[in-house]
Amino acid sequence: MNFGFRVSKKLNTTFAALLALSMLLPLGADARVSGVGLAAGKMRSASMRMRGKSHRLSGRAHHRSRHGHARRGAARVAQHSQVAVLVETENGTVVSEQNSDIAFNPASVVKLITAFAALKKFEPDHRFQTSLYLDGELDEETGLLTGDAFVDGADPDFKTADTGDFVKELRDLGVKKISGKLYVSPQFSMHWSGNPVQSGHSLTAALKRNHIAVKGAVEVGPVSSTAMRICTHESEPLKQMLKHMLAHSINPMSEQLGRCVGGVQKLEEAAVKDAGVAAGNITLSTASGLGINRVNAHDMMMVLKALRRQLQAKGLDLSDILPLAGIEAGTMDRRFTGAQERGSVVAKTGTLTTTDGGVSALAGMMRSDKEDLYFIFFCWRGSINSFRHQQDMMIRQLQATRGGPRRFDNRVASEPTI
Repeated sequence: MNFGFRVSKKLNTTFAALLALSMLLPLGADARVSGVGLAAGKMRSASMRMRGKSHRLSGRAHHRSRHGHARRGAARVAQHSQVAVLVETENGTVVSEQNSDIAFNPASVVKLITAFAALKKFEPDHRFQTSLYLDGELDEETGLLTGDAFVDGADPDFKTADTGDFVKELRDLGVKKISGKLYVSPQFSMHWSGNPVQSGHSLTAALKRNHIAVKGAVEVGPVSSTAMRICTHESEPLKQMLKHMLAHSINPMSEQLGRCVGGVQKLEEAAVKDAGVAAGNITLSTASGLGINRVNAHDMMMVLKALRRQLQAKGLDLSDILPLAGIEAGTMDRRFTGAQERGSVVAKTGTLTTTDGGVSALAGMMRSDKEDLYFIFFCWRGSINSFRHQQDMMIRQLQATRGGPRRFDNRVASEPTI
């Protein structure tokens, strides 16, 4: 029968003590506190940044300023356990600052840049489409399609459960076997794989489990002009995908989303063009935060605030894509679990156990009775657990000096504690 598609390590003691001391200093709402860092075993003042004249590390041997002139001393690189801190109000008043001009490895905090770039390219309610096409002759008696199948799509979160639409349509048509090949688009991904051919094999395996066989090889290629689309699967909205990806810090999903945006270069461009970061100040090798990436706390703060503005323009907020600490499942579910502090922090964590000597990062917002504060903490070359303890201690101290923690407006966070 012819169907027309023809159915055709540990912080050193001195550093820990100095950091703890800096965190216990009185922190007024308008106070600017520069912490104390260690470099080559000596204390240095970390209050180097002046508005518009920041020394920043670009990750390149010769860094140029906003005006394009090379500046000596711009490439300040931390050699020992070190922490960068930047806490700001909504209007940019600096509450606490330490080493905010030094480029650190942000680890999975990079995913905030990926999310920002994705929301610049796609709407929060955007659904990624994955379509199945057939091109060939179908024998209704045997269920054999003499021809090929094609899959076109770039869903960052396409998985076995999503093949159900394909199976149903193929069964309704009576297709049991496809004699030819399965062609997939270059960005087709299944189970977060960055290899389209491997993803194609995952799809054929899922079809085989449902008694639909593809006999030919899997290849990357365009959809035939004579093929007929028989089914399209739509993903969940991007905002829900981001919530899952950021809350659980899913590296392969973030990498695939980065590819959908256009790669790490496009992520860097989004930070520069749309968040106001100086060109060259962010150097990314991945969209997930794995490996060697570089950004300073000041520039990450710019991205964080731009991300929130982007969400607010669409009627959303950071709590719609970031986990509520102590409440929602993910990397923040065991932090800030006290009865009064649950839900008062939304943040993205970053952790690398061996790269750059161990990295722990945290970026997001804290809410207190008096005001909301944005924060960036970059820590490396030391004990991850100790770094996390210091991050949490400082957030609690800042909330305490502002009337105590207050929960973000969220249905889950507003539920009474049982």
